[in-house]
Amino acid sequence: MRYKWQTGAMAWLIHRITGAAVGIYLLLHILAQFGMKYEQEGLASIYDWLTHKAVVVVLLAFLIYHTLNGIRELFIDFGNGALYHKKLFWVMMVIGLVLFVASLSAI
Repeated sequence: MRYKWQTGAMAWLIHRITGAAVGIYLLLHILAQFGMKYEQEGLASIYDWLTHKAVVVVLLAFLIYHTLNGIRELFIDFGNGALYHKKLFWVMMVIGLVLFVASLSAI
């Protein structure tokens, strides 16, 4: 018997991964700011990496996905979203793609 990846399981897994990645980014950002305050050169390289354009674009994508999937989970938990969670997932992904493309012009 093979496990079939369904929308809910995929959304749950990606939500956990993006949440962990955003948390790690936040911790590294705080560490880099601490290093800048006390003029530690080793932590300046972390800040340079955190502000690299590719890292910022990936972070933006992770934040948008994590936020919209959290909103989707609120609809599922506190409404009748369980009846149409697949459609709600894809609607949120389209909204996320529009937000992502619109936000790229600000970077």
